[in-house]
Amino acid sequence: MNNRQIIKRFQRPLILLILMLILTILQPRIFPTASNFKSILLAISIYGVMICGAIYPVLLGGIDLSVGAVAALSGACTVLTIVNGGYSNASVIEGVTIGLCAGVMVGLAHGIIITNFRVPPFLITLASMNIVYGITQLLTNNLVISCLKPKSFTFIGGGRLLGIPFPIYIFLSMALVSYLILNKTIFGRSVYCVGGNPVASVLSGISSKKITVASYIFSGFTAALAGIILASMNQQAIAKAAQGYENDVLTAIVVGGTSLMGGEGSIQGSVFGALLVGLLNNGLRLMGVPSIYHTVIKGAIIIAAVAFDIYSRNKNSGLVKFKKSAARIGKA
Repeated sequence: MNNRQIIKRFQRPLILLILMLILTILQPRIFPTASNFKSILLAISIYGVMICGAIYPVLLGGIDLSVGAVAALSGACTVLTIVNGGYSNASVIEGVTIGLCAGVMVGLAHGIIITNFRVPPFLITLASMNIVYGITQLLTNNLVISCLKPKSFTFIGGGRLLGIPFPIYIFLSMALVSYLILNKTIFGRSVYCVGGNPVASVLSGISSKKITVASYIFSGFTAALAGIILASMNQQAIAKAAQGYENDVLTAIVVGGTSLMGGEGSIQGSVFGALLVGLLNNGLRLMGVPSIYHTVIKGAIIIAAVAFDIYSRNKNSGLVKFKKSAARIGKA
């Protein structure tokens, strides 16, 4: 194995290592501490859970821009149910169930509309994002709904096991579940097949409609779960609770090597993307960079990642070499 192959194989860990080294040099007293790394993982856990489901529509060549709105709706449904239920443990179970069902229903609606009415995923999820935010505002009357008890609810986002925040365990568990589904099940292989070649998948007897609907349902479920974690962490529900999280989710998925064209990507790559985004956010905050510039930097990263993806696809298909050859012939 030559140096180029070694670098390619360990490219992602090397990128994280280099970034961590740079941040350690810039912030030697704050960045390389156990408490800071825990705070990074805790921040990652929210949109990390979203990634575990949001990657499925992207693997199909689609997208789900409503994850932040669904998270806000789910958190609001859960908190309101707990408050109206007198803060009992039974109301926590009921609230979490209702919150997850709300996410599933939004995902189901996306899948049905996309498959039956041929509406572009970008358009329908963008529209539903605004609709869901509006519904959440109506439910909360655009107010902050506090929920400081019971402990069975606050533990979800604020509890610790062995000194590690509980949301990190949820994130890692969902990542493992998503990995097993994508790599060890017929459904996972069907997702890659439909995203890579829809025509061939139909000829192979795969129901692209069922795969699409199931993928958007899972995306809605994980977004709802993340919303419940966020509501528990903040001990409150607010209509705009997860606004902007879709940017972090999309950035992590794309930077992690998942192609927006569909058919290529992995959950482990997306977890790498989440870690990279988390390190960038943490580093920018520690260096005192205004938050307004964070979105600019992440937007530039998305553009660079998409451009690299398209270039790599053209290069592997021979289009880049063909264009160069054509240019040489034209000059001659």
